[in-house]
Formats: sequence, C-alpha cells, structure tokens
Amino acid sequence: MRFRHLLPLSAIAALVGVSAPAEAQISATDTFKFSVGTTAPGTSYWSAGHGDIDIHEDNPGDWEIHYHFHDEEGERASGGGAPAFPGSPFQDEWEADDLTMFINSGLPAAQRVRAAGSQWDFTGVASGATFYLLPASDTAGLPFLGFSAEGKPFDITFSLGSVTGGGVISAWTQDGLGAPTAYWSSLDPVSNGGFTVVAGGHEHMFVGFSALGDYTAQITAVPEPGSLGLAGAAGLGLAACAWTRRRRG
Repeated sequence: MRFRHLLPLSAIAALVGVSAPAEAQISATDTFKFSVGTTAPGTSYWSAGHGDIDIHEDNPGDWEIHYHFHDEEGERASGGGAPAFPGSPFQDEWEADDLTMFINSGLPAAQRVRAAGSQWDFTGVASGATFYLLPASDTAGLPFLGFSAEGKPFDITFSLGSVTGGGVISAWTQDGLGAPTAYWSSLDPVSNGGFTVVAGGHEHMFVGFSALGDYTAQITAVPEPGSLGLAGAAGLGLAACAWTRRRRG
C-alpha cells in the first residue's frame, strides 16, 4: 500500500499557471463518530439509508469534509427515533462531529466471523473471532456508507488518521472469490494511505470494527494534485466546488 503525498497549492499553481498563497494546502480533516452495539446513541445518529463522506469548499481556501445524504425514495437515512433522518425537514448535509453512525451489532448482516489467513490480520481480530462491519452494499437496518467525488473536477483520496475507542477500524474491498484488499487499518497506521475515488465517482466498501463500543476516527480527504492540475488546465478551478453549507437549525 502506498502513501499519496500532498503537494502545496503553490506547487500545483506553478504546474497549471495560476497563482495561490504559498502556505495553502488543500485537504480537509474531521472527526467521525461510530457506535457499535444494540442500543442507539442518545444523540443524533444515522442508522440506515444511503449517505456519503465528501468535501466542499465552504469559503475560498476553507475545505470541509462532511456527510452528504440522499433523499431518493427508499434511501432516506433513519435514526434519532424518527421515521426519517434526524431533523425536520430532511437535511442533506451534516458536519462530521454532529452525528454518530450507529451500527446495530445485533443484526446478522453486521456480524462476520474472521476467516483464516494472514490477509485478514488488518481487522484486528483472531481467526474464528466475530467482528462487526458495515457492508459494501445497501443493507436493511444499517448505514450504507459511501465515499464521493461526485460533482468534483478532481480525484479525492480518503485516508484514516487517529482512532480512539472500542478497537480497530478497517476498510477493504473483496474480489469475486472473497479475498480482501485492505485500505485502512488502525492496527497499522503506516498503512492508512487510503484509497482514491476518481473525479465524479462514488465508492462503497466494507468498514470493520473489531469490538463493540464507541469509536472516533479522523478521516482526511485530499484532492489529488495531478487531477487538480487537469482541472485547472480545463479552467474549472477550485471554485467549482464552492457550495453553501446547510447547518442544523
């Protein structure tokens, strides 16, 4: 697994012929909260339906990573004791630390017995032990978490930083035979260089938790310098991502 090193904006600007502050660096990091168990959190939580982690430029040069939720029929997130996503009316954008992702460990789809083989060591549990996960497909009663570069003129790399709480957080995909490719594991922080979602793209993967409990995890989103150069050359610029943030009232 390889790290993707971030170029300062000044270096990117030199490549694409635009000016930018020498100290600027394009990235967004925030703390996301997870609760794995059978009792929902007492605060606002997300327990089912489709939602993504993505970024936007809140103000010029001020990037934010946050949740974006879908309001299509059958995809509305549920939780907070309400029949729809917490908050009324429906709110499609939430700041990361204003929400807890609830993984109902009592659901069979949220449980997995670790297979044998060292390729599964990144999960942080022993062979034959049970751990917990968000599936990579839409599953009733569990959050359908995605990572999005939709509407963006550049690729985005998502990486994992510090994790506190219940145990190990990991993320992976599986091939047709079920063999994993790990992208995150807080058991081995050096390996958390992350995965890249291509411009306009959208990805889902398995996210695992080695034990019951409450977790916090720092997640960082970084536009890839190479694709930013292409965006600048095309005249799209960073301002293409300037959105208005909807805050909870």
